[in-house]
Amino acid sequence: MFENKDINYLNSFDISKTEVERQVELLKKNDSFLKIHAPATPKNGIKQIENVKKFTDLFDKHTQNYKICKFVPASGAATRMFKRLIAFNQNPTIDNFNDGDNFSVQTGFERLSDFAFFDTLKSCKDFSEAPTELAEAILYSCLGYGGIPKGLIEFHKYPTESRTAFEEHLHEALKLSSDKISIHLTVSPEFLDDFKSKLEEIRTKTGININVSFSVQEKSTDTVALYDDGSLAKNEDGNILLRPGGHGALIQNLNKIDANIVFVKNIDNLTHGDYLNETITYKKLLGGVLVDAVNKIYEINSKLNNSPENRDIKAALQYFKEEFNADLNNSKDKTKDILEFINRPIRVCGMVKNTGEPGGGPYWVEKDGKTSLQIVEKAQIDLSKNNQKEHLSNATHFNPVDLVCYLKSPNGKQFDLNNFVDKDACFVSEKTHLGKNIRVLEHPGLWNGAMADWLTIFVEVPLITFNPVKELNDLLRPMHQPKK
Repeated sequence: MFENKDINYLNSFDISKTEVERQVELLKKNDSFLKIHAPATPKNGIKQIENVKKFTDLFDKHTQNYKICKFVPASGAATRMFKRLIAFNQNPTIDNFNDGDNFSVQTGFERLSDFAFFDTLKSCKDFSEAPTELAEAILYSCLGYGGIPKGLIEFHKYPTESRTAFEEHLHEALKLSSDKISIHLTVSPEFLDDFKSKLEEIRTKTGININVSFSVQEKSTDTVALYDDGSLAKNEDGNILLRPGGHGALIQNLNKIDANIVFVKNIDNLTHGDYLNETITYKKLLGGVLVDAVNKIYEINSKLNNSPENRDIKAALQYFKEEFNADLNNSKDKTKDILEFINRPIRVCGMVKNTGEPGGGPYWVEKDGKTSLQIVEKAQIDLSKNNQKEHLSNATHFNPVDLVCYLKSPNGKQFDLNNFVDKDACFVSEKTHLGKNIRVLEHPGLWNGAMADWLTIFVEVPLITFNPVKELNDLLRPMHQPKK
């Protein structure tokens, strides 16, 4: 399968022959489905917390004890966000202008002044209210939004300014933990300088001085693809086709974060600052639940490492059964197995009630005779099997990608997150390349298989915490507009 030039090419990106062989085996499998045992629901895997203040106070009380970071995947381009406007720009038909719903180009143009970027657009010499010229100005000639990341787009309007998604994340970070927090964004290499320039502009304008860092998705995390005959897909130059390995590749970026507590949230899931207090409450709730779990695990670790009594072991077994569905009662060496069980990263994930949004959700997944809480995408569920389809239809909650992680062991050492990835939980899909069908591979998703072996807690949070901007007109929704 490999020629010397192939191996040399792979080595130039720090990709080993062994890794490619592993990927090829995954691509040749008939499926990459998970075995769903049941959906996670309230009272069966999802906590519903009545005393929210107890946990927000706990988080505020302990923030001084931890190094805290906010991790924001921000490398995605805004192409999908502007897909309807791009289609209209390429083919300005009536159907592409008004396809009959609230996301139509016409609806957006009728409320043009409600977009945060309106003043910038209006000041452009190419500004025109003619629909075709307006589309061209937004996408290319004036704003250039058709080819930049979401983080650099003006999202929200204020009385004297507008803020990009990037800037809003800085304000949210400050609200969450004052200047003790740092923020890390993963960005595309071609836009790294743009983000750095925007950061300096924001600092000059606002005086915000928290620590901000950036990284790019490592080329060594790219994946291969196969033709229908099982051979490696190649580029026109004869080299092996390498594709970005999906957001699961960012586990390598997260692995380099030097922090105890890390909040993870997508770049486009924000609210206007007028609603920030409400959303921050529930981020602190998740943080408080995490701190509570860390305190209990540290206490268990301390007792079991210092001549534990039977009651200490019994209390630990009961806690892990109730909190993580881990039954260690049949262990021959209970103390040893408990200490091994707790020696892994922890995540607390907010879950919102399912309102029909596309994406993943919380499930109990069975593997090797054990069940654990996992975030599963629809593509990972075998809908040809009735019981699996039934589990999907019975799901009550949705994953908004709002989680907080603890990355250090009870002994204070930084975990190597690569040790907790389910490498089989990858994504395989069909694409075309140079006119041929190919099977492509993405690494296990960052909050899916990449965190499969973490200690996991799901907590119900309200819908106000979930305000993604997937299409342009999402910015016209109330949570992205000033309060009236």
